[in-house]
Amino acid sequence: MASYTEPLRSYECVLSAEEGLSFDNVTVGIAADLTAGTVLGKKKFVQAAAPIPAIVGTGTGLMSALIFGPDVQVGSYVITLLATSATAAFSVVAPDGNALTNGAVGTAYKSTHLSFSIANGGTMTLGDKYTVVVSAAGTPVIVGTGSGVMSGITLDKYTQAGTYRVTVMATSSTGELQVTAPDGTKLPYGKIGTAYTSNQINFTVADGGTMTVGDYYNIIVANQSAVTGYYYAYDPTAVDGTQEPCAVLLQPALAASAAATATALTRLGEVKSASLAWKANVSAAEKVAAARQLLANSMIAVRS
Repeated sequence: MASYTEPLRSYECVLSAEEGLSFDNVTVGIAADLTAGTVLGKKKFVQAAAPIPAIVGTGTGLMSALIFGPDVQVGSYVITLLATSATAAFSVVAPDGNALTNGAVGTAYKSTHLSFSIANGGTMTLGDKYTVVVSAAGTPVIVGTGSGVMSGITLDKYTQAGTYRVTVMATSSTGELQVTAPDGTKLPYGKIGTAYTSNQINFTVADGGTMTVGDYYNIIVANQSAVTGYYYAYDPTAVDGTQEPCAVLLQPALAASAAATATALTRLGEVKSASLAWKANVSAAEKVAAARQLLANSMIAVRS
């Protein structure tokens, strides 16, 4: 006779919680169907790219010096001119719909999301727009006169949110590359044609015919949680934020082919260790460490 193992029932793992405070509806990202009791991590970081956009409208103002800060989000930033003037004010709206601080043509714009300059290019017309599209998994385009192609971009254990700038230091097919982290730290030099590896960012720049000193690439690490807030099964080997356990799923989430909404214990509660579900690659030692992290991250205590 075939045996049958009954899956954990919804809320079965909960020992105690604060009504109206401990539970949240969360979105589980597309990856796999998850059972009740699954320990979750929240995806925080995603590698992205964004080209400098041209103006849309009748004006000729040019955007330059585009760079992204630690709060950069995946999606479209819309910059709209609020007047017809060489020093016109402009509004900036983030992908999540929040309005950022206004700026002005001819004055460098700075924020924790993105920074740039708009120069008066002859005409600046009320209502003209720039749309800066930050695309997840996008490939950075070289800024300058060269044509070298970047590929193989991956995040690593100590990735920072913001912009990694990779600058060509010599006009050569094997020239050095200066790699600067979002916080301004200079990482070890790389070389054109050789895979670059570090504990923050990895990539390869291939010689594309011309490589000109001063050309650069912007590798964006976007704040994924700011827009989507997707949760996945905790994975200690991940580098996108899901390596930090922060919640426990309380009901099944059918997320193998589509994102799913479910209830999770996200703070101030106790759960039974025997009723927790884990991704297959999580070792016994990592489960013990995850229990300590749950308590530190979300005040969720794991009891035997």
